[in-house]
Order: sequence, then C-alpha cells, then structure tokens
Amino acid sequence: MKHLLTLGALLGVACANAQLIVGNDQAGSATIWEVNVTTGAATALYTASTTAAKPWGMAADNLNSILYWNNSGNLFSASFASLLAGTAAPTSVAMTYNAATVNFVGLGFNQTTGKLYGTRNVATEGVYEIDPTTGVATLLTTYNTSFDHGGLEYDNATGKLYGLSDSAPSPSVRGLYEIDPATGTNTFKAGYPAGETDIDGLAVWNGTAYYVSDGPNTAQASFYVYNIATGTMTGTLASPFTGSGTFSAATYAPGLAAIPEPFTLAVLGAGLGGLLIRRRKK
Repeated sequence: MKHLLTLGALLGVACANAQLIVGNDQAGSATIWEVNVTTGAATALYTASTTAAKPWGMAADNLNSILYWNNSGNLFSASFASLLAGTAAPTSVAMTYNAATVNFVGLGFNQTTGKLYGTRNVATEGVYEIDPTTGVATLLTTYNTSFDHGGLEYDNATGKLYGLSDSAPSPSVRGLYEIDPATGTNTFKAGYPAGETDIDGLAVWNGTAYYVSDGPNTAQASFYVYNIATGTMTGTLASPFTGSGTFSAATYAPGLAAIPEPFTLAVLGAGLGGLLIRRRKK
C-alpha cells in the first residue's frame, strides 16, 4: 500500500495540469481556451478567424491525447501536444448520416468504444455515435425534441452521458440531464443558475459538471461548476470569451497530463526508480 500511495502522489503531480477546454463561435477572431479549474486562469490554445476556431461541440480523447471539435458538419481535431505548443494545424473531416453531410451541436467521447457521441437540434434529434476517423454517424436513439440538447459530454470516469437543455418539455425545466444513449431517457440532475436561459457548452468529469455560457464575458461573465450528485452549484470560473457566440463548446481534458513537463517526467522517473530499488531490497 505504501508503494501505491507514493506512486499515486507522483502521478498526482502529472495530473495537476488537467484542465477545462472551451470555445465559442463569436464573429471575427475566435480562440479555443484552456481554463485552469483551480486558479481560473485562461490560456489561448488556438486562435483563428476561420470556422476551425469556432466550435459548436467539443470532446477529448484523453487516452490518445486528441481534442475533437466541430463547426456545423465539419469535425476538427488536433493533438494536445500541438495545442499546448501553439503549433496546432487542425485537420477536418465531414460528418455524415445516411451519406448526407449533417451538423451536430454537441459532442462527447466514449473512451471505451473510441467513438464520439453527438446531438442534433434539427431533423432527427437524438444521440448519434460518430466515427472520428471517417465522420460517419449512426443514430443510437431519439428523445423528445423539446430537450434540444446543445451541450453534451460523456463522463468517462463514471460512464454516464449528460446534456444541457435550454427548453426541456413541460413539466421538466431547463438544466442538466443524464441521457441514456440506448433508450433516450432523460433524467433531470440540476437546473440553470438564476437568470441564465441559454448555455450550450458542457464539460463533465468524475461527477463535476461545468456549464459554459456563450458570452461575451461583459454579459455572461461566468462559467458555472456543479456537483451532479447534489444538484448544487459549487463555484464559478471567469469566461474568457470577448465576443457573443450562437454556440459554445467545452470538454474536460485530464489527458493533458499525458504530456508532462520535463520536470514532472524527471520526478516520475526518479520516483519509479526508487520504488523499483526498494522492491528489489525486499
């Protein structure tokens, strides 16, 4: 047990940089940001005036260190390493359903299947599974179109899919819902903060949800942090969005820790070496 705790402490150093990734589709120049959930500090990862920097949905493949995001029917991707280095040159693929190009307004990533989840707010509304390599989508289930889920995230730590609804069907209320991707059943978890009626970005990790508003930060100054188990807001984070977006997107990326700084690598190496030496002495 002592060895496990020591290793856990060392891995904790590497995981300290796990962050919230956010973006919106504001006019002109737009930026995909990394937001430190501990300090609230925002760091620009990718900036452009093209649609490549204006996400409608976003998801992270933390095992392979890839960020995915989409604008309308175009699915973009870039490695964590290139985003952190400021050298990202996003690649894209068209997303299709029944051989036709379609748009999605929310994305999540299932680490087990290696596929994206997506939701639409037009035509056949429901949960789709998307191959991130080909962009081909398969409809998994439909739900009441009044839910109109914009924000979407799959919590790989708990194996649950969540969506944000701006207009849930009566008697339901706008807020966070757990979605069963097999049946389309929506279960209410938490409402919106007072005064908020339009939130399109959602990130979830290990039972904590982050509601990411569209901006600008002069009108929507904050993102909101929720404890899903209790359904209560536990804090806020400052929005870095300088312009107003029709859509916003978010994901939580603990996989950023898969690219430790040199110091962290040295600490991990020394710690693991020490563990091996102590083990041999037994």
